Amino acid sequence: MSEQTSEPSATKPVAEHAWLNQLLGEWDVKSEMSMGPDQPMLTGTGTEKVTSLGGLWAYTEGEGTMPDGNTMKYFQTLGYDVSFKEYRGCWFADVSSHLWKYVGEMSADGKKLKLTCEGPHMEKDGETAMYEDTIEIVDENTRKLTSRGQDAEGNWVVFMTSTLTRKG
Repeated sequence: MSEQTSEPSATKPVAEHAWLNQLLGEWDVKSEMSMGPDQPMLTGTGTEKVTSLGGLWAYTEGEGTMPDGNTMKYFQTLGYDVSFKEYRGCWFADVSSHLWKYVGEMSADGKKLKLTCEGPHMEKDGETAMYEDTIEIVDENTRKLTSRGQDAEGNWVVFMTSTLTRKG
């Protein structure tokens, strides 16, 4: 008898992966953020470069200004997991030791990807809270990011909005 071995085949991109291609390119970022109730809105700017990893992942390298004026570097991956039939990803930065692990859901109209995660509570040390980042495709050169956190009553509260404009 001859022994047959089969090499595992690589995952082939599906329609859900194609959605991620809208994120590819270089972007200017303008953000507004709130540091808490009754606090003034703060602004920041930055840039992102998003590349494709094998047509399966959108990989982001970003840099932006924090409310205190310091610069933050961050990285994000977003992909569609064909085994679990859901978008997944992560976000991490040089200003936090937490790895933000996303599970995502696409809107019915295909314009918004809602990414849900759990992370450190912004106001209570040692506790966690639920968060959502929603990426909205406005047009081929504009997208928006809305970040929300859940308050003590379970209400979703927007704490940051960003508008990303394609360079060039």
